[in-house]
Amino acid sequence: MQHILIIENVDSDREALGRYSEALGYKPILISDPSVCKALNSREQKCSAHKPCANILLINKELPAIDGLSLIERQIEKGCKVASRRKALMASGMSEQDQKKASRLGFHVLQKPVTSESLENWLNILEA
Repeated sequence: MQHILIIENVDSDREALGRYSEALGYKPILISDPSVCKALNSREQKCSAHKPCANILLINKELPAIDGLSLIERQIEKGCKVASRRKALMASGMSEQDQKKASRLGFHVLQKPVTSESLENWLNILEA
């Protein structure tokens, strides 16, 4: 079973995403605080994890401690073990500059509110 790490600070959104992903056959790991990410906290030059923390990452753009886009950028810089194409940033709106950055970094953007259908469509693309 594949694990989906969902970093979402809004309780109701986090719980709904957990239910959606579980219904699709994934094992959700639900967290509200991005500081658990080893790439964010590591004093080392690279992510200190020996294996990926999950198969797929869903990260809210609006987080209390760090912008989700900055978190993904930092993960990539620090050698996150989850491939960029297996990450999605959940956002209700993004500037053209941020959209270009997302495209350059190679991760997906899911429009908030994320529906079960939009999540399933993206996951199907990943698994194809």
